[in-house]
Amino acid sequence: MDSNYKIPLLDSLKWSFQWAVAVVLRHQKTTAAYAAAGVVAGLLASSGLGGLLMLLYSLASIPLALLTHAEVLRGPSALDAQTLGQGPGRMVGYLIDTILIGFAAGLSALVPIFAIAALSGSASLGSGADLVLALLVVTVVAVVASRPALRLPSRVLGDPISWSQAWRLGRGNTLALVLGPFLISVPVLIVEQIVQVLVPETLADVVSMVLLPAQIVLTCAFLSVAYGQLRRANPEL
Repeated sequence: MDSNYKIPLLDSLKWSFQWAVAVVLRHQKTTAAYAAAGVVAGLLASSGLGGLLMLLYSLASIPLALLTHAEVLRGPSALDAQTLGQGPGRMVGYLIDTILIGFAAGLSALVPIFAIAALSGSASLGSGADLVLALLVVTVVAVVASRPALRLPSRVLGDPISWSQAWRLGRGNTLALVLGPFLISVPVLIVEQIVQVLVPETLADVVSMVLLPAQIVLTCAFLSVAYGQLRRANPEL
């Protein structure tokens, strides 16, 4: 066991981008279908069906996430039983894992919120304090979610590691596991902010929904790259 292994963050981001490009090129029809669905969901985002469509679109992204994990960890893959599993079990398990990670991260965010509220009492927080609180909440959420997220790539292999294994696997690499997805999301957020200023709200929604699959592929590629490195360094886990 190499408990001192450190994920090379910049190299891992580079490899993740290369894998993401490979996934798009190998599955052009699939990625085009997700982009087209994103356009439809974006155009209808402000309608009465907007919320439902976004939920359905998010759920439909699970096969894309599993496909990306499979490409990185197993090589050329397809949206078949080897990737998605026999029946809905693997996709449902992936969804449940994602929900549990989000739930744990959400609960952890309450700690700094309640702590600062208790310290400030009835006094209102200034804009500076609000910013500090927001940054603190985002940091806590990212840290709590980072190591358990290593369980997600293992889903595609048909034998997911336990939560405790995922936590131990990420030991010593929390910073890299936090910064990787964060640095992937920054360009997406910048593009979305620029688009919101330049175009009508409906078109901005379309851009956001079209960018979502790209962010999913990049993030899942990064998690898979990190998982692969850590499993090789700690084969007994």
